[in-house]
Amino acid sequence: MRKLLLLNLAALSPAEISDATPNLKALAAAGTLSPLREAFPSLTCPSHVTMLTGAAPTVHGIVGNGWYDRQHAKVFMWNRSAHHIEAQPLWEAAREQSPGFTCANLFWRFAADSSADLKVTERPVYWSSGRKTFDFYTAPPALHDRLTGALGAFPFMQFWGPFAGIKSTAWILHALAQVMREDDPDLLLGYAPYLDYEGQRHGPQSEQARAALTHMDTALAGLLAAARANGRDVAIVSDYGFIQVSRPVMPNRVLREAGYLAIEEAANGDRIEAGSSRAFAVCDNQVAHIYVASPGDIAPVRELLENVPGIKAVLGEAEKNNFGIAHRRSGELIAVAQADSWFAYPYWFEAARAPDFERCIAIFDKAGFDPCELFPPPGPFGKAKIALRVAQKLARQAVPFDVIDPDPANPKGARNIAAAPGAGAVLVTSWVRDTDAPVSMTALKSLLLERIFD
Repeated sequence: MRKLLLLNLAALSPAEISDATPNLKALAAAGTLSPLREAFPSLTCPSHVTMLTGAAPTVHGIVGNGWYDRQHAKVFMWNRSAHHIEAQPLWEAAREQSPGFTCANLFWRFAADSSADLKVTERPVYWSSGRKTFDFYTAPPALHDRLTGALGAFPFMQFWGPFAGIKSTAWILHALAQVMREDDPDLLLGYAPYLDYEGQRHGPQSEQARAALTHMDTALAGLLAAARANGRDVAIVSDYGFIQVSRPVMPNRVLREAGYLAIEEAANGDRIEAGSSRAFAVCDNQVAHIYVASPGDIAPVRELLENVPGIKAVLGEAEKNNFGIAHRRSGELIAVAQADSWFAYPYWFEAARAPDFERCIAIFDKAGFDPCELFPPPGPFGKAKIALRVAQKLARQAVPFDVIDPDPANPKGARNIAAAPGAGAVLVTSWVRDTDAPVSMTALKSLLLERIFD
């Protein structure tokens, strides 16, 4: 049996492995590089679960980075629990062949509550006062102190938000090397999100994104050397590629104007009443799930959205089956953006009616993913405001974390839903495979099991 490091480098594409990334280039030259064909939609959570289970979202149920729960009448974004997954992960399949097979999962989505032996994921501490402090979750609990004792506190502010950068990914890479040395699991899973940030802020062809590739490659050197010393195979995957975008599309405003959204005009801003709305959108990069309460509204909502500039297609039941996303958690319709466009969640028309979370890092409050959370407040005092809010948080004050610029014109990159092979996801293995032809994410689980068990 062979031991394996399976490392996800968010947003890495085949064309980006070049002389500017010598460590990745050397790994590919010694092994094999292939385009990795994403399941639909090519987003973080669906891609992670598709790779680990070998199933499409129709089967495993992870239809986006979040979805609308009809029973609770609430949008749940960035769920952490593995209980949401409805298919068998890679390590459980390995245990059927080798009952003592061990797995450590560091930061792959849905690590919490999984059957992996060791688990690490970002998770703040939420206080009853409304205060939030930065931290991370581990199982077993003793692993938390082992990691902080060796590496210091997890740099949570560098994991997401205006300060997101290389430090959080470097911490994760060091943690992987430590777990490899001390625990030596048969399967070691790691997720390194750093390339995600500059691709969204500035676009995949920007100078900043190219510099990030070099920084990421340099940070990888120590972990790759540790894997070689450990005699461990390495498979590097990504979950999607990026595409340059310039046009935010706001389907919820379109639906509200047409009378489909129910809105509470609350004291702290307009709020979507999801359970009372005839139709609303959960937006995420170039895909939006459209939840339609009444079957009689499906056709008119589809026609309405098909005529919105920036929307390429609206998928109904037949198309959802064809795209492998016909799961009960999916919207009755799914909108797909044109190549230069992305879906933004705002639904209000006047700045004075914006909800109080608009300028906050508030991933659980918004009707979709908000890349604007990567941008600091505008003006000369923007970073000073962030420093003030951080100081207030450290002083245990329950203050809003309103530290972003919510202008939807800011993001310049989105996850590429219809990527060409060179611009989508990638698979690099340290071993030579029979072919460098594209590999489907649904085939990755079998490919890795064959390698683990030779």
